[in-house]
Amino acid sequence: MLERVSAENEDSSLSETKQRVALIMPVYNEVDTIESTVRELFDKVVTKMNNVDVWVFEDGSTDGTKEVLEKLGDEFPGFHAIMTKEKKGYPRAMREAFLSIDPSKYHFVVAIDSDGQYDPDDFFKLWQVMQRDSPRIVMGKRMVRREPLYRKFLSQGLRVIERLMFPVQCEDVTSVMRLMRVEDAHYLAKEVCYSKYNFWLEFTARMALKKYNVVEIPITYRERMGGSKVYSLIKMPRIIVSELNTLRSVRKEHKGRNSRN
Repeated sequence: MLERVSAENEDSSLSETKQRVALIMPVYNEVDTIESTVRELFDKVVTKMNNVDVWVFEDGSTDGTKEVLEKLGDEFPGFHAIMTKEKKGYPRAMREAFLSIDPSKYHFVVAIDSDGQYDPDDFFKLWQVMQRDSPRIVMGKRMVRREPLYRKFLSQGLRVIERLMFPVQCEDVTSVMRLMRVEDAHYLAKEVCYSKYNFWLEFTARMALKKYNVVEIPITYRERMGGSKVYSLIKMPRIIVSELNTLRSVRKEHKGRNSRN
């Protein structure tokens, strides 16, 4: 049923809408971690603010994740779980997660992972900076990377390469925890189209080309829990080549646009 907003209530309604936050995360086969991650989000963030909803975008899980999400949906108001039958892969799932957030209902969106490595308490650090300084994007810089050594070297190498190719304002180019206005998230997410593995590397490149004002602040990064898997060492060469091609494609596309203007 559609509701009409009276003239005297319209301003207050719009004000509340502009301050609402959608906290989003894609999830795939995280039956061991997703319940504790969601409960921690509600305990640390949602119960302390009356303007945050949690949106989980399930990506064709086969391990019982769907059933856990259905149970949580019955328990928590402000919790939304979107299910899919087939796996899309992280870049597409993350892109569609951003684009699913309605800008008429939410003004801000913040991304987080579903495996519990990001501490929900750090949301308040990002939120405080956004409210105080109003940058286009506030993002977390992971100070301690609790990952295998080869992944640390990969991230460091990609960071150096991306900073050489683009006017990047941040150091942690693959950090997930980013707070921004929904309109900005839509614009950037729509542009992400080349990456097969790492949504955030291309997102950061396009963010840099847009020359958005970005503030990066230190955050916690905890040890991965449960049975979720990261990319194996044997896949790293393929991923490196793919992501380098992604960055080259973005830069070529940008130069092509500039030459036509």
